[in-house]
Amino acid sequence: MMPHPSRISGGPGSHVSDGDTLVVWAHEDPNFGSGLGLTAEGVAQDVVQGTNGTTATLTGVRLLKPHFQLRGRAEIDTGSRVIDHLRRLRHLLTYELESEELAEFRRVVTDFIGRQEALLSSIKTQYMTDEEKALERDQAAILDGFQRRFTRQEARAEQHKFRADLLRLYGKCLITHCRVEAVLQAAHIIPFSESASYRNDTSNGLILRADIHALFDKFLIAIHPMRNEVVVAPVLCGTTYEKLAGQAVKHRAAVDFVRYHYTFFRAAFQQGSLRGKVGPSCSGGLDL
Repeated sequence: MMPHPSRISGGPGSHVSDGDTLVVWAHEDPNFGSGLGLTAEGVAQDVVQGTNGTTATLTGVRLLKPHFQLRGRAEIDTGSRVIDHLRRLRHLLTYELESEELAEFRRVVTDFIGRQEALLSSIKTQYMTDEEKALERDQAAILDGFQRRFTRQEARAEQHKFRADLLRLYGKCLITHCRVEAVLQAAHIIPFSESASYRNDTSNGLILRADIHALFDKFLIAIHPMRNEVVVAPVLCGTTYEKLAGQAVKHRAAVDFVRYHYTFFRAAFQQGSLRGKVGPSCSGGLDL
């Protein structure tokens, strides 16, 4: 229920109708729920005019983040007559905005959101791990690398050193514990671009038996980033790989890389491309 609209300049406004755009400002006063300020925008449908106000269903809702709040702001002109008016009259009200008022309001809010996003991005970068920064920086190359895993095997001169370093670190397949070096391979968790510093860093690698490596690259096997357990796609239920589900592993990889790979494993499962006829009991506690 919303009060019938009035105008910022004074006097009553037009009644809300189906198709009108509604901007929601969740009341910040503790007496009215301690809302978050400018919160969402949507389109009114199923509008019903009553004696004491109007009811409507808000459709096509778009949440606005970060929220624009009046709480704690200095008492200076914001550049928007609408926002300045709301600051003086913090009551449960509905306003019909003129075109000029709406344009002025959107300009101030858009500018604020842009500055806040830049600030949040700066803070986020400050506290990101080196691995998280690498994942964000090389996201396009990583996605391309995941696709190339299905089409061709890359040969690089530094691969031999990468494998040797990982063999010294693990000495056996992380998952099957196989020690036959002829079938052990150096598996990249994240397929970084040529220039990325983590491409052949051991924190981005595992020693896996050749068949496990293939399944890992195709998101049929993964490692749960929190529990450090093997998770197996349901299509492998009923195969010899099913017994690996839930097995604890002790890896030396960067958790951010393991989590990123697991995210793709989950996405493939949820999209149905890896679902089998057998239930997901062999997934090793897959979190969906």
